[in-house]
Amino acid sequence: MKKLLSLMLALFVQSAFSQDITPTEVLENVQKKYTSTSDASAKFSQKVSFKYAKIEQAFTGTVKMKKGNRYRIESQQQTLVTDGKTVWLYTPATKQVLIDTYKNDPRTFSPERMLLGLPKNFQATLLDEDAKAAGATYVMKLAPKANTESTKLFKSLKVWVSDDDWSIRKIEYVDLNETRTVYTLTELAFDAGVADDAFRFTAPAKTTVVDLRNAPK
Repeated sequence: MKKLLSLMLALFVQSAFSQDITPTEVLENVQKKYTSTSDASAKFSQKVSFKYAKIEQAFTGTVKMKKGNRYRIESQQQTLVTDGKTVWLYTPATKQVLIDTYKNDPRTFSPERMLLGLPKNFQATLLDEDAKAAGATYVMKLAPKANTESTKLFKSLKVWVSDDDWSIRKIEYVDLNETRTVYTLTELAFDAGVADDAFRFTAPAKTTVVDLRNAPK
């Protein structure tokens, strides 16, 4: 009985401490996690709902990230790859790859910019929602702070965060066109040694290559 009471007390104390954390501290822990991480990979499911067209699309795929704005997002519909200097967008259905120069535009969504800009660009509020459904601990609503570039990207944003490793397990955002996008991440791996050549793309045979880097502006 004493052991049971001790266990219940420990669980209560742990729960009480977990509830004392502030939204800002959660975001800071997330930023520390991704700042200290060299590379990351995961599987994802994506659901996009277009409000005005009343159309929904669903995709699954994989994502790999590395510091220096390097990432590779693959699905059956498209493959997007950048090494921080060049961007490749491959569409299997049309057998076409577009090549362009990577532009570090703060108005453009990128995984690295969003993850590392969370504390300074957003005001967070903890929500009383079911986080366990996404394998997380906290659900937070993020409102873009005034006079930040995030106001040009997002109308609203929610993230599901796990306190096991302070990783983001789910992201839901609405853009300025009222399009709602939901990403759910599984099988996350950090510092697994993602090779640099993952962030280069070689066009398959019989693929039309359209190089936009020297196109007239």
